[in-house]
Amino acid sequence: MVSEPLHPGLNQVGDEWVVIDFETASSRGTPCQVAALRFRDGTEVDRFTSLIYQAPDSFYPFNVALHGISPEMVEDAPTWPEVCGELVRFTGASPLVSHYAPFDMGVVRDACDFCEIEWPSLRYTCTVSISRRVWPGMQSYSLPLLCTELGLSVDEDLTHDALYDSRLAAEILGRAITAKGATGLDDLLSKIWLFFGEVAPDGWFGSRARANAAGSIPEADLDADPDSPFFGKVVVFTGELAMVRRNAWQAVAAAGGQPSNNVSKKTNMLICGYQDMLKLAVGKTKSHKLQRVEELHADGEHIEILTERDFFRLLGGIERPQANV
Repeated sequence: MVSEPLHPGLNQVGDEWVVIDFETASSRGTPCQVAALRFRDGTEVDRFTSLIYQAPDSFYPFNVALHGISPEMVEDAPTWPEVCGELVRFTGASPLVSHYAPFDMGVVRDACDFCEIEWPSLRYTCTVSISRRVWPGMQSYSLPLLCTELGLSVDEDLTHDALYDSRLAAEILGRAITAKGATGLDDLLSKIWLFFGEVAPDGWFGSRARANAAGSIPEADLDADPDSPFFGKVVVFTGELAMVRRNAWQAVAAAGGQPSNNVSKKTNMLICGYQDMLKLAVGKTKSHKLQRVEELHADGEHIEILTERDFFRLLGGIERPQANV
């Protein structure tokens, strides 16, 4: 299978990657379809697709309505251990790419756990994290809406088909590489300060932000525990902290929160450290950030104000990804 290059100028980028997508019968551990597309120099050169057997009682009506895959369609399909082995052989040493990798890599881990087989060794990245850095401020980073924002044609009748969604994710990655003037996937991640995530037999860690020389704020780790008190929250610090501010940012990002320097309507938490009164403007008794939160409170916005002790207490209750080993 050979296709046209993803985007003008991508036929000589000189690297190789595999875009992957799963559909599930119900929970993350019940994959019923997988598609993996191999791209070399910006052009699709091979593909692996398969339905995956799941017991009839594992299918939720909601999931079936989304992707149209019924228990009858998979009754003769290979099981997950068989498909996983084929998928690993197809992938080889190439990095995986998916749109919202926490879900797709979670499918791999949970399905292996359910079948009591070893996790494979995979290296991966996420086009949601990439898109947030290449095109900040989008209204939505969901697959169909992001594609529409980027001018890509989307057939709503085909979304939630693993093969179709893989192709859309590949188009997004191709445009991101072009937008940043990168020579390929590795160069793109270097330019936007992201590391690959990894799954291995002895553990896993998510695709995460690098600290750069300019001191940029790290991006939330979307592979973090969704039950973390910081997951999905925008967190701002004010005042002097007992820990280095960058370390506090990294702790929030590792817990799935998004650190920010500025208070806005998107802010969910303000963490207040020690306030040196000599550093405040003349006549002021509160930092500008705390004043701004109080103004937003008066306008009906809900922003939680926490002490640094509260922050450490919440951090102390968070399990790190290594606990999933």
